Amino acid sequence: MSGTLTFIEPTEEHAQLLLDWRTRPDIAGQMLTSVAYDVERQKAWLRRCAERDDYVHRILCVDGVPAGHVSITVTEPVWKIATIGVLMGERAGRMGAAPLNFAYMLNHVFFTMGLRKVVNHILGTNSPRLLKGQPMIGYRPVGVLKRQVVKDGQEIDLHIFEMLAEDWLKVRGRFGVYQDMDGREWM
Repeated sequence: MSGTLTFIEPTEEHAQLLLDWRTRPDIAGQMLTSVAYDVERQKAWLRRCAERDDYVHRILCVDGVPAGHVSITVTEPVWKIATIGVLMGERAGRMGAAPLNFAYMLNHVFFTMGLRKVVNHILGTNSPRLLKGQPMIGYRPVGVLKRQVVKDGQEIDLHIFEMLAEDWLKVRGRFGVYQDMDGREWM
């Protein structure tokens, strides 16, 4: 595998890059939310994110070059549940070692943040390969909410997957990644 993965905290200087990725039609069509093309609003969003304690996000870099955006949102603080978001803005984010980004993220969720569960919602417009790959990572398919999301007049299925901390402990050795997004080692 090629490419060294690192994760950096987004700043206002990344607003244009994130906005360009987020509003690209091929990416926007696979995301649950939509954003207006407004750099000042993007900067304001980044400032708000920096103040949150229920949201962790990073720019995924491949060989030091930004390739995507990843996030962890605590959805149920009392129950210690989060959801993960991944946006690959550059081809380098989908090749080599970059698809292992989930391992760093799950280490961050379960070890760094001390959460107990991840529940992800994935639009049916994402690639079938992404959906089929979730169980190989260790996620359990929960089900499909048929025609749950409406975007641009199109009804889209919403696939739900979950993983408990102990599930990740059982499978993470096969990926050989023991660091979190900040480079801390969790053996």
